[in-house]
Amino acid sequence: MRTVPKWINKIHEAEKTEYSCVQSLCYSPDGTQMIVAASERVMVYDPQDGSLIRLLRGHKDTVYCVAYAKDGRKFASGGADKICESNDIICYLFRHNEPLQCLAYNPITHQLTSCAVSDIAFWSNEVKAVQKHRVNGSGRITCCSWSLDGQLLAVGLSNGFVSIRDKNCEERLKISREGCPVWSVLWTESALLVGDWSETLSFYNASGQQVMKDRPIGLMPVCLNRLGELILVCGVKGWIITTLEGVPVLKNSQQWVWSIEHCDNTNTIALGCLDGTLWCYQIVFNKVHGLYHEKYAYRENLTDVIIHHLTSGTKVKIKCHDKVQKIAIYKHRLAVQLPERIVIYEQSDTDGMLYRVKEKIPQKAECSLLVATSSALLLCQDAKLVMIGGKNLASWNVPASIRYVKVTTVQNKEALLLGLANGEIWKVDLDEASMEVLVTIESAIRCFDLSSSKSMIAIVDESCCCHVYMIATQQLLFTVSLIAENASSVSWHATYEDLLCYSGGGMLSIKLVPFPESSQPVIGSVVGFQKGHVFCLQANAMQSINVPLSHAMHQYIQNHMFNEAYNIACLGVPNSDWESLGFAALEELSLSVAKKAFQRIENVLFLELVDVLEEMLNQGDNASKALSVAEVYAYRGKFIDAARLYRSNGQSHRALTMYTDLRLFHKAQEYMDSEDVSDLIKKRAEWAQHINEPRVAAEMFLAAGDIKSAANIMAQNGWVDMLVETGRNLDKGASDNLYVVAQALISIGHLESATELYQKLGDQHAMVKMAVKMENWEQAFQLVKQNPEYKEEVYIPYAQQMARDNHFIEAHKAYHMGGQMESAARVLGVLIQNAIAEERFNDAAYLHWLLASQSLEISQTVDDIDQQQNWIESYNENEKYATIYFTFHIVHQSIHEVFSVCQPETLFNAAKIVLSLVENNVHPPKGISLFSVYLCLAKQGRLLGANKLARQMLDKIQNLKVPFKIQENVEVLTLLSRAGLNDSNEVTPLCYRCSHHFTPLSTVCNYCGHNLYHSFLTFEILPLVAFTIEDDITVEEALQLIESDVSSLEARPNDQENSQILRIENLSNLKDVFSNKSFEDDKNGKVVCNREDLKILQPLSVIVINRRKPLETLFFRNVMPDLHIQYCPHCYKLFYVDDLESQLISKALCSFCRSQLIDGNGTEPLKSIISSSSFSLE
Repeated sequence: MRTVPKWINKIHEAEKTEYSCVQSLCYSPDGTQMIVAASERVMVYDPQDGSLIRLLRGHKDTVYCVAYAKDGRKFASGGADKICESNDIICYLFRHNEPLQCLAYNPITHQLTSCAVSDIAFWSNEVKAVQKHRVNGSGRITCCSWSLDGQLLAVGLSNGFVSIRDKNCEERLKISREGCPVWSVLWTESALLVGDWSETLSFYNASGQQVMKDRPIGLMPVCLNRLGELILVCGVKGWIITTLEGVPVLKNSQQWVWSIEHCDNTNTIALGCLDGTLWCYQIVFNKVHGLYHEKYAYRENLTDVIIHHLTSGTKVKIKCHDKVQKIAIYKHRLAVQLPERIVIYEQSDTDGMLYRVKEKIPQKAECSLLVATSSALLLCQDAKLVMIGGKNLASWNVPASIRYVKVTTVQNKEALLLGLANGEIWKVDLDEASMEVLVTIESAIRCFDLSSSKSMIAIVDESCCCHVYMIATQQLLFTVSLIAENASSVSWHATYEDLLCYSGGGMLSIKLVPFPESSQPVIGSVVGFQKGHVFCLQANAMQSINVPLSHAMHQYIQNHMFNEAYNIACLGVPNSDWESLGFAALEELSLSVAKKAFQRIENVLFLELVDVLEEMLNQGDNASKALSVAEVYAYRGKFIDAARLYRSNGQSHRALTMYTDLRLFHKAQEYMDSEDVSDLIKKRAEWAQHINEPRVAAEMFLAAGDIKSAANIMAQNGWVDMLVETGRNLDKGASDNLYVVAQALISIGHLESATELYQKLGDQHAMVKMAVKMENWEQAFQLVKQNPEYKEEVYIPYAQQMARDNHFIEAHKAYHMGGQMESAARVLGVLIQNAIAEERFNDAAYLHWLLASQSLEISQTVDDIDQQQNWIESYNENEKYATIYFTFHIVHQSIHEVFSVCQPETLFNAAKIVLSLVENNVHPPKGISLFSVYLCLAKQGRLLGANKLARQMLDKIQNLKVPFKIQENVEVLTLLSRAGLNDSNEVTPLCYRCSHHFTPLSTVCNYCGHNLYHSFLTFEILPLVAFTIEDDITVEEALQLIESDVSSLEARPNDQENSQILRIENLSNLKDVFSNKSFEDDKNGKVVCNREDLKILQPLSVIVINRRKPLETLFFRNVMPDLHIQYCPHCYKLFYVDDLESQLISKALCSFCRSQLIDGNGTEPLKSIISSSSFSLE
């Protein structure tokens, strides 16, 4: 374990050069913020880079402490003036009579505890009154800490006492530290840690009894904190990290450190110092571990050793009570190096995992590697090897640094193999203390391993190559170049001589010498290979991976090496591989291997066959061998090969018997003498049916080609699988037989299989009926798409089902697709009534729009002009109702909901639109409340300065029944509206055609008859003037005239060479075509333009909405072309481009018709809403 400085900051006094003392700091639970108290400021830092996020100045005097709640919702700070709790903004809680000393949040209830010099207070949002509890005695409070269950509060005092209190602040007991000031306390799961200025840590339980002896720590602690299973301590002489038992594992001498904190998410430590220095350290844990076969020993919590049996998963913990520096494990011995000694453990039981201390070597050893053997320990440091703890002490020096060490047995003697940086592998004889070079390669050694018989060695060098040598002759067997894979490790199989694996670059390769290797992805480095398990070290964890050895086994099978394949299979392969081995050995008459393979998977049938074959082979002639192979073929299902062998060896009757037993009469015909084979089979089928063997009868009828008789038998007995198989085996040309099988399947209710046969026949109509009957609507829709003539047979049943399931929108669409428009309209009518009754006016608007769309679609298919006009009127009526309910939805929300996100202008314009559409009706549409409309106009009019209008609306309200709950609000609004006499210009918009002002409630200009047009998101007034074209001008011609350029922009050559001058002429003659049109031209407020007028119009200022036929095309002139306006291509509602962009980002749907504004790929708008021109055509 080590710490690496991540960043450092110096905190200065405000507007001064002096540094501010860091009194306290804490992390937010999610690790995204660090709260620091320095001087009278509270600062919020980014723990990643130490940057200051914000500065809080809620205190007037020095801040002594900060604390963050465990739920991460708030933090608190306190000091010499008051206590403050903050979540982005500071709010004052209450004032103590004395300076605040410490703060702590209850980890369970998140209740804040604040401690002043002599009193304690609890505060929470639920209880407004703050009760203070006096601490009796002469000592002042210095620190506090809550227990992990939130039941006990420990308070440290300067007179050497620790007061233990319950959550009601009642004192339960006191702990005395004999006059030493207690400056830090901390609860853990097992004990209360007390740090006093005698430079010790003490450990107590909840009853006040000391549970462990005092631990000297070498500094006067002022702050304690947790670091996982470790303890952080800071104080006068620096800071240290100890175990939960107080054993120091890391020391750091530094100036006075006031506060220390750990962040779990980032694994960092933050320190606050007296001189204003703020340190942040990254904690790095080094892996200390050792491996011997399936036993893996590693360090945990710096002081514990875990022995993990990788195969069984059993774990054993050894507590060393000191920092573990090195671990070595070999056979039954375990060596652990501690700072002052080396402890040797031995396994006391051969089968279990119980280890006992065998020996302690009081030696402080500095080494890079610790190696354990059966009788001694070895310390490696650079190029020197020292043996200790054995009968004979010895040391060796090698010519290069030791890179890898392995203890093994060579020629029945325990030896040590050393891999050196110069590419040499040395063998050290521990008994004779001799050394010799075993193998030499060109690159430095990274790792190596010996085969199970110690005859071969595999070496991975620094150039990422794996070399395999024969040790006795030092002959290089092969080399695997692993530069691309970045090989890191290699391991032989523990028991199988020719099997090894190597890893690197995220891949694990298993090689069977001398065959090619097989690879699979893996994370980590391979360190062991036993049975069917590979042990891989990944970062700081060891994992056991089950690897299939099937590839190696099949390599032996392909080369007919069945005994070797059996040995590989014994290491661990699935049952399917055992079966493959048995079949392969059986076909090659390797009966001993086949028998063992079938015994492994308990295949009784083939075990009986093996016994039969053994008897046949005992005869010793070639015919017996051939017949044995034929029997194997027959059992394996290779009937043709079996029959051919039977016939070639004069055993045709066996072939006949085989095919007869299999009911393969068409095959048996080849071995029969009778010519009337078909009649014979039918007779046998009839006889089988007579003796109540229907399955045999059906199979025989099939063999005879009588599909109808076979299908009847199958249907009577419900044999679906046989029917399905029969249908699949029939050729498409046998259509009559396919129809017979399909009808049989329908009779027993197996519609899916019948559909499959109809598909094979290509009968689309039958497939449609089956899909509807099965309610497989997706398939039915696909078929209707290909065959539109069947749509009524699909959509009407689907609509009925949707209606039964209360999915009325889907039912409406289905009725519409099926051509039953009246039923579709009736469904929508019911939904509209329900939506209005439930005050879902937005849904009512959408449903009316669906009715309008349906009417428009019908009008396109009607030839009669009168009927077409009726449907267009229906479209206009429903579109009007959709507009009314859509705008009233916003008005209704503003009246009946507490908060409204809409601007006053939006609400005012929406209410005005509703009023203009319903005020001429004798009765407003169902659900439309004139009271809500009047009240909205009054409220928003008063906010916009239209007091006169507000009074008018309130006068109308007086004639209506006012709900009791808002009657008082109406009266208050009536009084407020008397403040002004006139209406503001904000509610009297300017007419963009004649420049006169509208009246506040008017949507049509009284002077020129021009209509107002609104953006259907914010209901802002659009700077548009509608115009039409003369009757003899087509839409296409009008578009060409608008796009024509009337500006005379020409380039004339200048006298100067290679230059041109642009001259703009006659622009002064261009006049606004609308300024020449008298307002009497069109009583509807529209301008009628001729060809000359259209030529003058600028394309940038023209919007053309080419609506679906038979609707007319709409023309607008944008008076303010810089304000881009766009329309929905589905409902033709107008929008500001900015509004439509916001809608596009949030929902990608039109706010009015809920149509998708994104194409099928989800990337581009159907209508470009960002363009330099407002001119557009659908």
